[in-house]
Formats: sequence, structure tokens, C-alpha cells
Amino acid sequence: MSAYIAVVIDSFRAAFSSRVLWIAFVAIWILLAALAPIGFRLQYTTDFRSQDFYNGTRLKAMLARGTVDERLAEKPIGRLAASMPDELSRQLRLVGDGDEVRIFLRVFADALNRCLDDESWYSEEAWSDTLQFRELRELDAITGPMDEELKRRRARLRIEAALPGVFETRASRSIRLTYAGIDFPATFAMDKAQFLILVNQYVLPVIIQWLMGFVLVFLGILVTSSMIPEMLQPGSLHLLLSKPISRTMLLLSKFLGGCTFVLLCVTQLVIGLFLIAWLRLDIWNARMLWCIPVSVFLFSVFYSVSTLAGLIWRSSILAIGVTCIFGSLCLVIGVIGGLFDSFVTRPASIRHIALAGDVVIGTTKGGGLVRWDQTNKVWADIFESNPMGADRVIPPVVVRESTVVTARVRGGRFNPFGSGPSDLLVMNAESGWVGEPSMRLPTSTTEIFVAGDQLIALNAAELSATSVQQIFRQVGESFLSEQTIDGESSESDEVDLPLPVDQELGQFDSQPKVGATGWLQKLSNMMGEAAEGFSQILPKNISLTPPRAVYMDSNGDYLIVQSRGRLLRFEKPETGNGVWGKVTERSIEGEAANRCWIAVSGSTMLLAREESPLQMFDVNTLEPLGEIDLPDSLSPVRLIGVSDASREARYFLVTSDGLLRQVASSFDGSDLRISDPTGPREIESVYFDSIRQKVYISHHTDQIDIYDSQQWKMVERLDPSISGWRFVDRYMIGPLRFMTPQTGELGEAIEAIISGKTARTILDGPDAGESVRYELIRPIVSCSAFVFLMLLTSCYYFATRDF
Repeated sequence: MSAYIAVVIDSFRAAFSSRVLWIAFVAIWILLAALAPIGFRLQYTTDFRSQDFYNGTRLKAMLARGTVDERLAEKPIGRLAASMPDELSRQLRLVGDGDEVRIFLRVFADALNRCLDDESWYSEEAWSDTLQFRELRELDAITGPMDEELKRRRARLRIEAALPGVFETRASRSIRLTYAGIDFPATFAMDKAQFLILVNQYVLPVIIQWLMGFVLVFLGILVTSSMIPEMLQPGSLHLLLSKPISRTMLLLSKFLGGCTFVLLCVTQLVIGLFLIAWLRLDIWNARMLWCIPVSVFLFSVFYSVSTLAGLIWRSSILAIGVTCIFGSLCLVIGVIGGLFDSFVTRPASIRHIALAGDVVIGTTKGGGLVRWDQTNKVWADIFESNPMGADRVIPPVVVRESTVVTARVRGGRFNPFGSGPSDLLVMNAESGWVGEPSMRLPTSTTEIFVAGDQLIALNAAELSATSVQQIFRQVGESFLSEQTIDGESSESDEVDLPLPVDQELGQFDSQPKVGATGWLQKLSNMMGEAAEGFSQILPKNISLTPPRAVYMDSNGDYLIVQSRGRLLRFEKPETGNGVWGKVTERSIEGEAANRCWIAVSGSTMLLAREESPLQMFDVNTLEPLGEIDLPDSLSPVRLIGVSDASREARYFLVTSDGLLRQVASSFDGSDLRISDPTGPREIESVYFDSIRQKVYISHHTDQIDIYDSQQWKMVERLDPSISGWRFVDRYMIGPLRFMTPQTGELGEAIEAIISGKTARTILDGPDAGESVRYELIRPIVSCSAFVFLMLLTSCYYFATRDF
């Protein structure tokens, strides 16, 4: 054994004698020295940025209306519009007159930032009817002196209150990076917890992956490629073989010694980054140290190729060339696999499920709408998926036993406004699943609900209602005659239209009165106000700012919303129409900018939020009943409740690892518990059919398993036959990717290790909020098998050849 250790030590000496190694050391030391002065400090979130706007079209319309409508001069929106710079006011007046004027978000941000320093636009009386944020109430209650930063924070909250549905929810405290004590020019609109997630999940993995996955691997091959050819020199090899050692162990010792180059470099880099993150950014993340063995393992994949090439050709130049060709091959296959994931597999993935009678309807990630064709065992397109498309399909809901309504928002994938208002589409089997246009939805509608005999639309900041009967009447008499209610023709029923919202309920009428000019109607549409036939149902001082969650009672008696750190319960008015009354409200601890989900089972409600425990509340009083923590590596993705639970509250929770867990509790929340994963893997969506007591689980792109919710056993599987590019992906690209060591996906292991998560969340763009799971098993298995095969081949070749 001492002889083999001597070979490894000799490899260490050879590595230390390399000039390239010392150049790499110096480069790492310079990089760490450059990063060491980075620090941060917390400050209040004040200045507006372009990224802070959720709906820029609504902002433009609101300010334009405040500019041209004299009735709003003393309203908050009118006073803000009057404080805009002259050039912006001129452009807003053109918008108010009906002209198409493009105004960049940065222009609005600059104008609103000027308002933070000069609050001449503020009037206590005018702002008395606006949204009352908890933080704003606390700041308004301060009677003593207030520093400038707090004044600017209060001014920002007042502007956000006057412009509901315009801004993203941001943390009250922001991170400002510093370098050697000097502030960076930009701030991060996130709190410290979110900043830690950003650094752990994105910044550090990118630094380590690029330096270790490319630079150090390439340098390592340059340095170590000569070790095997030099060992095969006649004098050197004969001297080594004169000792009582086997050729196999000699080669493996040389291979292990060759990995020392990357080991020495990576150890310094990772430990240096770990210390900087700990001492300068207050991030204690011992998981970073696992990057050292992972990086050495990544290098061993390439070095195993260099070793075999060095044995065959006894040339370091050829060993480098063959290794570079191998790396290029891995890169090409990885890119091809990524293209198939993006343009073939992902667009076909089922995102939402609905059940129209016996027909399963689903939306896809490619902006399509599909139905299950039981005869041909395939998904039939209603709206074709388009991986490059910009359209967004609103998840369909069932309004009759076999009739669904949905909408296709043109350009809505990139912004909630899209290209303008969209028509509500009504479809069923009798119509050949062809969408029949009905009423026009409020602009920027993102989700629709059925509540008894009403349909509720959620848009930028409001909920608007119309009657289901009115939807069918708008479609036409031929379609309406096919719909029956309680066995009678729906044509004979009275149409119960929603009542309009009075002007006193807010800054604007919910919709222009008869005779209003065209520009007023256009501005109303741009602001996403209630469209014709719809009326707003939330009180004037309530705005549903994203991220938000809404639960609508299927009977239409109540609804529960979560927005900006508040839980609110509303009940339908006794008249059945008009504004719903707020019954109770509860503030929720934690960061309001985290995504959330709400579900109800029996007399309980479950709230799931990112980076927070699962919390159970009484559905009537919103009193907390209990909470349970998820593992740190998991985040909620989907949540549904068993609506007719009789013995205990039951929920189905899909987590970021693509697995389904059941959450159950007695109705008093005393024994809240979460089960081990159950059902299939790689789950995308889940749907509960309360009539048949079945759970529909979509997984592995477009397969659906149907489970009996009582006995929890699978009763049916919808497994579509595939053809075309899907066939090529499954039976050609998939096996090729598995047989080829996916070094790029192995880099994801570093990201997963550092973040401690099973998936990452897309921060911006059209797929913002979507969770992308890390691939861990496939790259580790494929790379391990490849290294073993290459070393086995090398050892056999070395043992059977006469050098």
C-alpha cells in the first residue's frame, strides 16, 4: 500500500510543480480578494423601479383618466396626475383623448420618485377612502419627528394605495449592496430572507459552476494530460513496474493523483467563498463545502477520457484534443436535450385540469387547451400549444355538467393585460368543443371561478361578477336551448344581471354610464375595470395585489382571499348582487411577497406559502388552528382540499420535488399532520372531483392517474400514445442523454446542494413563478457509470498491452 501512496504523493508533487497550478492559485486569490469587500445593509424600500410595476397599462390609463377627467381633480388619482412632469402630463392627455402613446415604465418610475420628495399632492381627506395597508396605518400613526427615509417610505405606500392593481408586492425593507463601505447604485427590492435565497440559489452556484465546471476543468486537463504519457516512458514505466505493484492499481493511483489539481484549486475557491458569504453577507451555508467532492467528481469524468487517450496514443496533445471533442459532444447532446425539453416536452405538459362530464380538459404549458379522446387514447387539441407563442389560456371552469368556459388572452403570457380584453368562450361536446364567444372579460383577467349561479373574474386587482345565465344568453339562442336547469329549458328562466357599483364606492365608476364618450370606455378597459355585464364585488378599499390567492365557495356564499399579508373573508349580500361584505380579517406573519395557495376542507382552511409553515384556520372566523413545517428543501406548488370531508379535514399538496403529500387534521386542528409522498412522481397538477370522489393527478408531461380518494388506489390511467417529435424524444433523445454523461446537468447538483432545494423558481419572464425541478439522479448515475466504464477499459488496456 505504501507504494501506491508514494505514487499519489508523487502526483501531488507534480501538480505543485506545475506553473499552471500556481497561475490558477493566483487567479483564485485575486478573485477572492476582489469579492471580499462586498457587504450589504438594510434600508426601507422607497424608490420605484421598472420591475415594480405589475400592470403598466393600468397605470397609464389611471393617470390619463386622472388628467382629463375634471371630476377626479380632488381624488387621489387626480392629485397624483397633476403632479406629473409637464412632458408626461402632455402624453397622458393624449392618451386620455384616445391617442395611442407609448410611455416607458422608467418614465413613470422617475415621475413617481419625484413625488416621494414633494408630497404636495397628498391630502388626508382625499386618501381617507384608499387602501389602508397595515404598514401605512402604523406610519400615519407616528406623531413625532420622522427621518427622510421613513417619509419617503410612507409616500410610496400612499402612492401604492392610490393606484391599486398597478404594483408588485415588495418587501418593506430592501437590501443595498456595499463595496468597501460604498453603496452600490441599485437596491434589491427584497428582504434579507429573499436575499439569502437569491445568493444561495443563483449567485454562488453560477460562480462555482462557471469556475469549476469550465475554467478549472479545462486547466486541469492541460496540467494532468501529460501524467499518463510521461508514466509510459520506457525508463519511468520500467522503474515503477520493478516494484511489487499491479498495473491496475498503478493506473488508478495515477488517476487519483491527477485529480489532486482540481482538488487543490476547488478547496481554496469554495472555502474562500464560504468565508466571504459568512463573514461579509451573514450567510452560514455549510452545504457549500459539498461542492468540493462534486467538482472533483465532475473533473474525473473528463480526466477518465484523457487517461484512456493518453494510454492509447501516449501523447498529451492528443489526450487534450480527444477530451475537448468529448466535452463538445456532451455539450451538443445537452443542448439538443434542452431544446427538446423546451420545444417538445414542456409545451405538452398538463398545467391545469377540469372535468366536463366524463371528458378531461387540460391546459398546457405551451398555451394550449386539450381534451382527452378516449377512443383514440390521445390528447386532442382545442387550442394548439405553441412553445414560442405569447398567448395565455385562462384555466377552464365547469358552469354546467358538461359545459366549460375559458378564454384565450392574446399576448397574455408576457403581461396580464395582453393585447386587450378577451372574449369568454363557452364550449361542450355538442358544439364540437369549438369555443363560442360570449361576454367580454374584464381586461387582465387571470382566473375565473364559478360561485353558485355567478361567474367571478379575477383581474389586476379586483373581482368582478356576472350571472351564468347571462353568459349563455350572450352565446345565442341555439346554444342556450341545449342547457337545462333542473330538467327545464334555461330559456324560460329569468336572467339575473349583476347590479352596477355606485360611484361612491371608489375613485371611478365601475363602468361608464350610458352615453359616456368612447375615450372613457377605452380608459376603463385599459384599467381592467368591470366590463359590460360585469360588476365589481369587492369593497372600495380592497385591492388584490399579487402575489395573491383566492378561494371561492362553490355555492357562492363566501370567498376568502390572501393578499399583501392579509387573510380576508367576504360574504355574498342577502340580495344576491352588489358588493360583498367583509366579515373578518387577519394579518399573517411573514413576507407578503411570497407566493401563496388557499384550500378549504370542511370547516377548515389551509394556507400554504413559500418559506413558511402550512397554517390551518377556521374557515368562518379565520382563527388559527395549527401549523406544521415542511422540510426546508420543499416549497408548495399546488394545493386542493376535499370539499365534502366528514370525519376530518383532508388536503392534497404538491411540493417542489414533484411529489404528492396528504395533509390531514381533525376539524379543530389539534392533530395536523402531513403524510409521506404518495402516488406518481414528477407531478404537474392535481384536481379533485367532489361528485365522484376521485383525484386526478397529471405527471410525466401528460399522463393522468385517477385515484379513488377514499381507498386511495389508482382506478384508471390516461396514458396517451405518442408520435412525431414526442416519439423521437422518448425513444431516441432520452436514451442518448442517459448513456452520455450529462456534465451540464451534474452542474445542477451544485446548485441544488448550495440552495438546499429540490427545485428553483423562475424569477421573471413569461414563466415567472414556475418551479423547475433539479435533475440529480440521472446525471449522477450516468456520470458514475461512464467513469467506471472508462477506468475499466483503461485498466484492461494497460494490463494487456506491452509498453
